[in-house]
Amino acid sequence: MQEFCCIRRCIQRSHDQIAFRQALQARRFAGRPSPGFSGFDAGKASGPPRSSKDKATGFNPTGPSPRPHKTSQGKFAEEVNNAETPPRTRFRIGPGKLILFSIAAFLSYKIYTWQKNPARSVILNPKFFTPFILESREKVSSTSAILNLLSLPRGQNTVSVSEAWRSGVWSVQVMQPELQIARSYTPLPPIEETEPEQVRLFVRQEPQGEVSTFLHKINRGTIVHLRGPKVEYKIPDDVDEILFLAGGTGIAPALQVAHTLYNHRIKSTEQGPELRILWANRRREDSIHGLESSSSQLAQAKSISAALSQPSQTRLVEEVESLKARHGGKVIVDYFVDEEGSYISESLLRTYLSGMDQTANQDGTPRKKVVLVSGPEGFVDAFAGPKTWQGGMEIQGPLGGLLKKINPPGWEIWKL
Repeated sequence: MQEFCCIRRCIQRSHDQIAFRQALQARRFAGRPSPGFSGFDAGKASGPPRSSKDKATGFNPTGPSPRPHKTSQGKFAEEVNNAETPPRTRFRIGPGKLILFSIAAFLSYKIYTWQKNPARSVILNPKFFTPFILESREKVSSTSAILNLLSLPRGQNTVSVSEAWRSGVWSVQVMQPELQIARSYTPLPPIEETEPEQVRLFVRQEPQGEVSTFLHKINRGTIVHLRGPKVEYKIPDDVDEILFLAGGTGIAPALQVAHTLYNHRIKSTEQGPELRILWANRRREDSIHGLESSSSQLAQAKSISAALSQPSQTRLVEEVESLKARHGGKVIVDYFVDEEGSYISESLLRTYLSGMDQTANQDGTPRKKVVLVSGPEGFVDAFAGPKTWQGGMEIQGPLGGLLKKINPPGWEIWKL
């Protein structure tokens, strides 16, 4: 009987060691498939099945059934729980990190495509907005100013601008960054101190104008985005006479016409076409010293030649007078001020349209004559009728206003 008990204890120790190793292995590899092993086997009793003799004699090869809190299986579970297992590390990306990674990747792609974009190397592009910096602002009147914008970065190609100057009247679009709306403005011609990469805009602040208000509020160093150039009117190569009706800021395209004719096309002033500009403003402050104070002439609503340049003249009047001085009798500028009773009347227009050279060219061909009208919408409507929209584009529309009433023969009329 004693020998039999020794054998039973040996079998029990062997079973305990095997069960412990299996339970520990199940603990370490929980959730992982392992060939030939299942974690559920660790909790099962092992050993040979009991025979009918064992059942009759009460013999249990696995030993007596102890109380639950003292079973060897419970001890093994406790030892397994206390055993150290290697930490499991998993690479997890939270929603916040995923969003940051996505934004970084998108910005990297945009910067790469922007750097590789050929449009970046030109000062202006008709499809994309390019950055300019506000270098300075020159006050013209209480409601208008000249903005000097310099392209960024420096050293870009200015071929597109040079081609626009040779074509005729052209404009750029200015973006209002907050509202994402754009409005067209006509750049002023360059002056002696103007850099090739500089764009000068004559802007009047309108009460309901979002873009004009933005341009008048920004400070020096502010980034302004421009798109262009867009050629509004190509001056015919064979033009002989031009009558330009300019209202307010419409003087900018008039100066563009003079710059194109006498700085890019005509080598000699004597050979150039004749240009007459009728510049109308509502207030005297817009064209200070651009008109002599002669009450008799004002009462008759006749245009009066501008006075010589004076230090108190506005910057814009100085440029107009300088243009006249450089090109002699080929350029004539007449000033009109509403608050002083001076207007571009129907009788005055008839006089100009009939009084300009009516003779033919030396080869017998008729002289090509053009009337250009530019200014606020009401100004253009009064003299040439409104423009119309067709297919999403603004077109000339039928002729109207005073010019339709006069119907000058041999004159081509164009609304800007």
